[in-house]
Amino acid sequence: MEKSRKLSLCLLTATACIGFNSLAAIVINEFDYDQAGADTAEFIELFNTGDLITSLDNYSIDLINGLNSSAYRSIDLTGFSIGGSDYFVVCGDASQVLNCDYSFTSTSGWLQNGAPDAIALFENASLLDSISYEGFLALQTEGDALTIKDNNSTTVSISRIIDGMDSNNNAFDFELGCLTPGSQNIAGSGNCSVASVSAVPVPAALWLFGSGIIGVAGFARRS
Repeated sequence: MEKSRKLSLCLLTATACIGFNSLAAIVINEFDYDQAGADTAEFIELFNTGDLITSLDNYSIDLINGLNSSAYRSIDLTGFSIGGSDYFVVCGDASQVLNCDYSFTSTSGWLQNGAPDAIALFENASLLDSISYEGFLALQTEGDALTIKDNNSTTVSISRIIDGMDSNNNAFDFELGCLTPGSQNIAGSGNCSVASVSAVPVPAALWLFGSGIIGVAGFARRS
């Protein structure tokens, strides 16, 4: 029901989202920064909204400290690639995170718990996508800040529902979801990564249909 509501808004509202960032087809799609007890299963998932394999050379993920708006860690993704309509998962401990593509550190607790902090995706020096959590950061919050947050009492992640949908408004695009690293995002709670979940991204044709409706609406207003 929630997906249908969002999709309807995207198709029928001129200020809604076509799902593609103007600078890149790759977005921050899901992340989990807080688990019960020690944070040993943190992850960040990227999603390629395009149809073609994309090299991640010159891409990096910066983790932003909200106290000074500077990066406390930068994750270099050079040497990897991401398929069309596919996922790329960064984690610390691959034994704790299903479908982890790049276990880049042996340190637990590598993703700060906010109030606030942020995640930013760069290609070279160009900011492609960003999200702040547990508060507003002027350079990283897209649109409105999230009112939801991860926690250590419920198994949840923060996820784009629908996969890849990017209206450039963090509060609209992200919801609490169950854990689905490397597969389709699902609203709710629990660890859905242990089940068999098929990735069913929204077809590009549907986004094009939505953009056509928006274009027709704009033409009608001008007429």
